[in-house]
Amino acid sequence: MSLAMEWKCLSDPRLGEERRRREERRRREEALRKEMERARRSRIVFTAFLAVALVASGILLLTVVLNVGVAQNEVRLRESQREIELERRRQDAVRLEIASLESPARVEKEAVNRLGMVRVEAAEYIQTPAYRAAAERKALEREVPVPEAQARADGSEEGGI
Repeated sequence: MSLAMEWKCLSDPRLGEERRRREERRRREEALRKEMERARRSRIVFTAFLAVALVASGILLLTVVLNVGVAQNEVRLRESQREIELERRRQDAVRLEIASLESPARVEKEAVNRLGMVRVEAAEYIQTPAYRAAAERKALEREVPVPEAQARADGSEEGGI
């Protein structure tokens, strides 16, 4: 505004009062705008803080849930390993029992005591024609003379029926 206009506003009380009211209204509007801007910024900051806090809480909660799941799986794994070890021990015990039941000494003892069989000191084997043929074939393959083959070649036979 020009100096003449200001002087006129100062000299005329109605114009000065009008100007003061406009200035006051402009200041109030400016203060209200600044207050609204501050409130808006506060809400944005609060919302951002709340969002970050929720995300962090969610991550922490997820971590706890996953750790609990891992711990439960480890417990199940240990139980399964214990069961496996127990079953291996049972299997070894059963194998040992089978081996003891199949041992020649036990079989002989059971045959003598239960079945009334008699222990033979010397065993006699019967040679069949099929056995002789197989022995001759092996002898020819190895080129090693077999006593039966030699005996037959000489014309004398020893052996069983």
